[in-house]
Parts: sequence; structure tokens; C-alpha cells
Amino acid sequence: MGNRKQTGRAVTMPAGLAWGSAVSVLGTVLGAMIAAKMIDTGTMEHNRIGYAVLVTLLMSAFMGATVAAKKVKRQMVMTCILSGSMYFVILLSITALFFGGQYEAVGVTALLVFGGSLLAVLLLARPKNMNRRRKIRKGNG
Repeated sequence: MGNRKQTGRAVTMPAGLAWGSAVSVLGTVLGAMIAAKMIDTGTMEHNRIGYAVLVTLLMSAFMGATVAAKKVKRQMVMTCILSGSMYFVILLSITALFFGGQYEAVGVTALLVFGGSLLAVLLLARPKNMNRRRKIRKGNG
């Protein structure tokens, strides 16, 4: 481990996951605030709140997993999945604490959170040189 050259400012896994969880929770709060403001001003109907929640959960999970993976800078798949798992546990804890444990839509929430995390995996794990063109070698014949 002493022979390796340091190539960036990677943080430890717990610190990266903490950053990702903080971003996920902040994204959820901001999404809820935006939806509440849109309902208050009349730009969104009350019956559309479910769609706002779906988008908020998906984007919050995606942003949190992306931040965690970029902070840790290694083991992208595991970092994104752990970030989504932590975010899901935080959402379950908030439900138990503030809503009396009413877990009606926990399956949909799980799908959205892990879908956002897997979307981050797919976008972060793509090859770095996709946009480069290959030179075509001409044969001697």
C-alpha cells in the first residue's frame, strides 16, 4: 500500500456515504418544499403530489449515490448501492418516527431509491473514452 501513488482526494467509505446520505436527505427536503410551493401557488393540483414524490425520491437517490461515488472514487457499484440502502433506512426511520410506522408504499419507495442508485451506477460506470474515435490502420496491401 505504501508503493501506490496517490492520484486524487478520495475519502473513506463512511465519509463518502455520509456525504451521499446528506445530499439525498437535502434533495428530499428541497423536493418537498418545491412541491408544497407549487401546490400553494396553484401551479400543481393536489392530486399530482404523488408524481412529485416519485420524482423527488428518484432524483434524491441518484444525486446521493453520485456524490458518494465521486467522493469515495473506488468501488462505484458497492458505494452507490450502499448509499441507496442508507437513504432507504433513513426514509424508513423518518416514517417510523414521524408517521407512526405507516408503511403503505414502502415497496414503491424501495424501487425508486434503488432505481436512482442503479441509475447512478450505470452513468458513472460507463467507459471514459466513449467519445474518442479510433484511428483506422491501413494495411500494407
